[in-house]
Amino acid sequence: MEVVWERPYEVFSEFMAANSYKSSLIICDRNTFDVCANKVKETAEKANIKYKIVCFEPDCVADEYALGKVLFEIEQADIFVGVGSGTISDITRYTAYKFKTPFVLFPTAPSMDGFASSVVALTINGLKTTVLASSPEAIFVDMEVIVNSPEILKKAGFGDLMGKITALLDWQLSHIIFDETIDLEVLQIVKDTYLKTLKSVGENHFYKNLLEGLITSGIMMSRVNSSRPASGSEHHLSHFWEYHKVKTYHGMKVGIATLYVLKFYEHFLNLDKSRIIERKEYKVDTKAWEDMIKRGFQTTFESIIKQNIGRVNKLNDKEFRSNVINRLVEKKESIDDLIRDAIGVYGELVDAYKKLKMPMNYWEIGIDENLFKMSFMCAPNIRERFTILHLYEFLGLTDEVVQSF
Repeated sequence: MEVVWERPYEVFSEFMAANSYKSSLIICDRNTFDVCANKVKETAEKANIKYKIVCFEPDCVADEYALGKVLFEIEQADIFVGVGSGTISDITRYTAYKFKTPFVLFPTAPSMDGFASSVVALTINGLKTTVLASSPEAIFVDMEVIVNSPEILKKAGFGDLMGKITALLDWQLSHIIFDETIDLEVLQIVKDTYLKTLKSVGENHFYKNLLEGLITSGIMMSRVNSSRPASGSEHHLSHFWEYHKVKTYHGMKVGIATLYVLKFYEHFLNLDKSRIIERKEYKVDTKAWEDMIKRGFQTTFESIIKQNIGRVNKLNDKEFRSNVINRLVEKKESIDDLIRDAIGVYGELVDAYKKLKMPMNYWEIGIDENLFKMSFMCAPNIRERFTILHLYEFLGLTDEVVQSF
């Protein structure tokens, strides 16, 4: 996959010719058409490339309706061309994957990390879910469009990229406790790119670093064929808030969630081994858990219970509890070292949020206190992927941390 930073439209024309692509489906929204897709259209016209445009409203969602719209309007196309950021990228990626058609992207804002990814986030039956898709053949970047994109989208991208701090910690935690496969080279590349971006806040090359970091994150997801290097507990919280129609950009929610998840890691850092050993006798109240799922997931609670009841029952298995507790105690120092290393940037992170005027508290994005407190108990049921929130569910200490916020 190629990322083109210079002469994007000319290189796009050359790319089409080199691959003998004669027809295209351009997917955009009304805003991205005005700032970028019109230039893609003009490029196609000059190169005698046939095109059809599917244009969405700016507030569209990557859901069943959007996918159906592309299905309804599609004509013969050698390649799909997505012009936009999160939603448009997701719609393009998944429909191209289903039609077994190559695609390319023109990002219009550094707002999320899915540009180069081989997975896609779709909203199905009201719940955000991640499914397999395919990676683009190329990404064409018009930096003038990126620099002039709305500030709110740049903030969202920064929040999404900073979410890698906790996503990588979650991955390492699962590796240490459950021997989950980990790619240390991928982990280090993602860490380097979020640190490079964090340290460039306020500098001239910040927006290029930000977009490059977001693209790199997607490439690393494709390398391991999983969103694990980029998505953990902070994304589970964001998905839960999205389920409850919290109206702000995904990356903004991820950015806020990251700050709260780091507090869980700080709590674990200060947790004595003797306290961990005491939790061998803890049991999850499955009736209370089911009641919470009914409140938290409303119309979809039955499927959530069905997907998670086996996992929750396992938390009360004596042998399983004993093995996990023993591993935690044995590896406590190693985990603590990883936490200290990661949360060392916390002060820098808070300063960056302040410089960028990003929200840092749940109430700033319209989340009420009841929903906020419920989030940390419900989020582990979004996906079985092990995170610090799953660990605290296992230990029965989630509420202790939440009450300290």
